[in-house]
Order: sequence, then C-alpha cells, then structure tokens
Amino acid sequence: MKTNRVQVKLVVFPTNKNEWNNNYCSYCPAINYPFGRADSIEKVVADVQSQLLKLLCHREIYKNLQNLGWKITDTSIKVPTFTDEEAVRLTEQSYEIKISNPIIIEIDVEVPLSPTEVLMQLNYISEK
Repeated sequence: MKTNRVQVKLVVFPTNKNEWNNNYCSYCPAINYPFGRADSIEKVVADVQSQLLKLLCHREIYKNLQNLGWKITDTSIKVPTFTDEEAVRLTEQSYEIKISNPIIIEIDVEVPLSPTEVLMQLNYISEK
C-alpha cells in the first residue's frame, strides 16, 4: 500500500467527573467518534486510536470510512482534513456544549493490513 500511515485530529476536553463520570471526553471528526472518554488523556487517545485501527482493518468490508469522506483505493488512503476550528466546532455540536479548553491531538497510526492483503501475503508465502 502506497500510504501506510494516516493522521486524524482528536479534540479532547476536560469535564466535571461528577457530571460526566470521566475527567476527559473527546471527539474525532474523521471517524465521527464521540465515545473516547476516560480519566486521563492517554486513555482517551488509546481508545480512539483503537477504534480508528478497527475501522482501518475492516475498510474493505464496511463502508463507514468512505461514508465519512475517506478516499480509499487499493493503493492509497486519503483522510478528510479538518482545521482545528472545524474540529472544535464539530465536537461542540456533537456534545451540544461550548468547550472552553479544547486540546487538539493528532493521532498517527500505521494502516493495518486488510484481510485481503493478509490472504495475498499468505498465498505468496505458500507459493514459495
């Protein structure tokens, strides 16, 4: 695959644990994922990164990413881009609140092999 890494923006913001049950919430507009919530920023990032990797791994089976504007071919993946302002606005829209202290984090992951690519590699190995 030509593009073997992708980057997406994540907006994390502090919350009142008594109201939200977590110290931080987040939203990733590139994967429309508002469920990254935890008591530390590191755990929020790990949760969102895990979801991103699952979506990438199953990119041939499910069209979730394409429905969100991703351009996926056999040789490349083009991620929709968002300015920091757009990402914060979409986060506020998702949570229906005004965020005063957003933290913008860029998540960079290696694109996992798709099931088809794994099978192709296995066939190549078995033919040797």
